[in-house]
Amino acid sequence: MAVMTLLVVEGMAQGAYYIAYREFNGGGPSRPQPAVGDAAGAVEWRTGVSKRTVHPYYGYTHSEAGNPVNQAAPPRRQDGVVIIGLLGGSVGQNVADAFRSALEAWFQDNGIPLRPAVQELAYITVKQPQQAMIVANTLSLGGEYDIIVNLDGYNELVLSHHSYFGDGLFPFYPSGWHRHQSGLTDAQKLLVSRIYALRQRERRLDVAAGARPWRWSALYGMVNRYLRENAAAQILALNHELADTVSGDYSLQRYGPVPANAPDEYELSRSAARVWYRGSVLLHELSRGAGAEYYHFLQP
Repeated sequence: MAVMTLLVVEGMAQGAYYIAYREFNGGGPSRPQPAVGDAAGAVEWRTGVSKRTVHPYYGYTHSEAGNPVNQAAPPRRQDGVVIIGLLGGSVGQNVADAFRSALEAWFQDNGIPLRPAVQELAYITVKQPQQAMIVANTLSLGGEYDIIVNLDGYNELVLSHHSYFGDGLFPFYPSGWHRHQSGLTDAQKLLVSRIYALRQRERRLDVAAGARPWRWSALYGMVNRYLRENAAAQILALNHELADTVSGDYSLQRYGPVPANAPDEYELSRSAARVWYRGSVLLHELSRGAGAEYYHFLQP
């Protein structure tokens, strides 16, 4: 009787699951509706709640403390190792592992008795003069590189344009800088902490959804999914509440200096190209002065 009752309950739950979600419980975790998660993430990003770490010289860096740009002790030259700093935006960040593997294979195939050590200094949305700032600060702290590689050219033009015309931001500030300078009040910080707690609950529920043997239960899956979607809905509501409280008033700290004469799109593009050019020349001079070779590649 217990088995029969369980089977009846599971059958009803499977039917209810299908009615609610237009699919059967698949025996594993299923994320909340993408639109809810995407909307929550978009609003949360717009209010400056992100995983980036604000940096006084670079604008922002990776959140992970183990990343080279967050380390107090910069790299130093050592025997048998070629230290290579890789600069740029998201493309540089995404190709870092492939770049490292290709160099190791090339050194080995050509019998070079050295080991390439690639320091990933590239990060999403970084643009000049951030690359120059990163290298200048690292060298001033005693860092040493044998080779510096810069892969850029998209963010410098497109994001500078978007920063000024889209966000009202000084075009040569780090992209989205005003989002990292929201100046949240205590009440806003409380909202952020509630959002964080709900996101942690989402993650725990998602892991629990795949736990054996409960993952095969439609009743368990339906309750788990309801709780996750409820958490996602609360995150979305809190993000909208947070966005409504963030002031959009101008401040020098958030938006940077205001140009004396507002540039049009053509003038801004030319200014962005000149800043990009000067940044690369400065990197060349910094590298040469520090005894390193500098290579500048245009992002495809």
